[in-house]
Amino acid sequence: HLPTMRWPIIFATALIFVCATCEDIKLTEIKYEAENAHGTSSVLVDHDRVIFREILDDSEPGHLIFTVFAPTDGYFPTTFRYSAGVLVSELFVRVNGHPCMSWVLSSRSSGWFDHTEDLHLRQGLNTIILQNRNNTVISLDYITIMGTIQQASRGATLPYFEIEAEAASTNAAIIGPDRTYMTLPSEASGRKAVQLTAQGHYVEFTLSSSANAMVVRLSIPDTSNGQGNNGYLGVYVNGQYYMNLTVTSHFSWAYGAYPFTKNPGDGSPHHFYDETRSLFRASLPAGTKVRLEGMSPFSYTIDLADFYTVPAPYAQPSNFLPVTQFGADPSGTKDSTSAIQAAISAAQSQGKGVWIPSGTFLVSQRFTLNNVVVRGAGPWYSIVKATVNHGVGFFGNWAPNPSKNVELYDFAIFGDTNVRDDGAVDSGSGGALDGNSIVQNMWIEHTKCGMWLDGPFQGLHVVGTTIRNTYADGINLHLGISNVVVEQCMLRNLGDDGLAMWSQTQPDVNNLFRFNTIQVPVLANTIAIYGGTNNAATDNLLVDSVCEGGGLQASNRFGSVPLSGTTVLARNTVIRCGAPNRYNTDKNGAMWFWAGDAPMNGIVNVTDIDILDSSYSASTFWGSQISNMYFSRMNINTAPYAFSVRGVTGQIYVDNTIATNLTSKGVCSCNPAGFAIKAGPGNSGWDTQECSSC
Repeated sequence: HLPTMRWPIIFATALIFVCATCEDIKLTEIKYEAENAHGTSSVLVDHDRVIFREILDDSEPGHLIFTVFAPTDGYFPTTFRYSAGVLVSELFVRVNGHPCMSWVLSSRSSGWFDHTEDLHLRQGLNTIILQNRNNTVISLDYITIMGTIQQASRGATLPYFEIEAEAASTNAAIIGPDRTYMTLPSEASGRKAVQLTAQGHYVEFTLSSSANAMVVRLSIPDTSNGQGNNGYLGVYVNGQYYMNLTVTSHFSWAYGAYPFTKNPGDGSPHHFYDETRSLFRASLPAGTKVRLEGMSPFSYTIDLADFYTVPAPYAQPSNFLPVTQFGADPSGTKDSTSAIQAAISAAQSQGKGVWIPSGTFLVSQRFTLNNVVVRGAGPWYSIVKATVNHGVGFFGNWAPNPSKNVELYDFAIFGDTNVRDDGAVDSGSGGALDGNSIVQNMWIEHTKCGMWLDGPFQGLHVVGTTIRNTYADGINLHLGISNVVVEQCMLRNLGDDGLAMWSQTQPDVNNLFRFNTIQVPVLANTIAIYGGTNNAATDNLLVDSVCEGGGLQASNRFGSVPLSGTTVLARNTVIRCGAPNRYNTDKNGAMWFWAGDAPMNGIVNVTDIDILDSSYSASTFWGSQISNMYFSRMNINTAPYAFSVRGVTGQIYVDNTIATNLTSKGVCSCNPAGFAIKAGPGNSGWDTQECSSC
């Protein structure tokens, strides 16, 4: 018995992790079903179509947001399949937030009709946003686009390809694999890295495709006072010196007990890694050899390198006010806080947008936005950089008076946070961003949280955003947030949950995390749902949880309103997840279900999950009582146990679940009568059981 799942399958394609280049792409037509797009406010999903409902009052008309990928910048024939009834309607279209076109849907008899337009898409990720401008009803079945790229079937479709250092050429030592907490390999992607410890040691990457930019993830030692070393990596291209990369341990190394310190004397070192990035002077072709060598008198532990295809800077759109017009300094020399605030104020009063051109702009406080668009030339070009340890970012107002129509596009926020302070408001974005707000193609790094959002509010869309090297959560939907979609985001080296929904005192409702890639949260889970109603995490790629967390957690914890309705965990791939506890011998599985604050009686559907190389059990069950949980079509390959049970009563239902390469037994439980695993058809590989300290 498996209750109906709320969230549909989006695409069914081969597993693809990146689309870094767009050469030799065969042009095909791709259909994007309207019911799989994100509808806000007055947009209603009705089975196999979407209805733009009549606007019966002065509320903001809803949006329907499609996410598509283009192989190059250009025009793409796009067909809209619609039904408009007998009244004249107008559909307004924006692409990546830019007004694109509108057309009048003349009154017709009932039935479905096609309308085709050429839409200008940019290379890589695009959003197509539709809005009904009239007080009428429009039904949309789907759109089709000729020449776009099918997205990855699980995880984000990323603009780079990744090479692990241990898979590259090197004359230095490979450390790992080792998952022992508080060791350098345990926090490395794949639990291996290359350690350059002597002059002349190198790691050399051979490009599989062309690239014009690079990110290197690495660790260098801390200083005795905890303030961090600075050093250089020499970059050589095809054997010739090319440039130096500046590296630092200022933003890495944490010590002591939670929430941790920067004092090496407190012991328990962890959070070892950070990243450095640089554009190349020109695009390097496939086959180019890029060599890294340490240039300072200490060791360099190289984890991986990401090689990007970064588009040229975007041009300033019309009707946008450049922050430089108000005195902002793009050289990164003078503080630009007041100038950026003046630009925001002017844009809000004039109904214009804010333009952040190429450059580095120093700021010392956060900005509060409402009914305004802030846009940059691209996150590799337009950089807002903090000069204070906490408290910068682009925020909405606080609930119960949330900001509306806030849009952030195409710039980077680099904080200066190197220690966790849970009393500080410290995120790249936060507050309450209500209906029709969007965050797209942003890059947030070195803040406490990437985005910490406090409700209640509804309707935010977060897409194509990179969040790395934080001291707490990547994105947390906290306190009564509803109808938010987070998709196509890449998060790595988080100091707490990668993506979380936390229904503290008020339930989060109808939120969705889909098609995201999350690597190496050094504390807690890659994705966690703490209470709430009808929330989902689907089609994600979740890799390498390190401590006190798994790949997926659904639980009643931290004072959350208990899970209710139907919670969906579907089509996720979970690799090398499950982790030890810092303070005891508890072991968290790759998936972790905890009835902590209250029994878990809401329906939880867990379907089509691949659990690969789990550090501990594939699934663990803790707490008081768990029921109404259904597992189907699970693939478990390499784990001590398929299921482990500790101190919980209730029952779960499992069918079509296949386990291979279990190193202990199928089930670890000392109370099989109190917690029943009801096995349906199609199971294999986990029919043995033992009572152990699992």
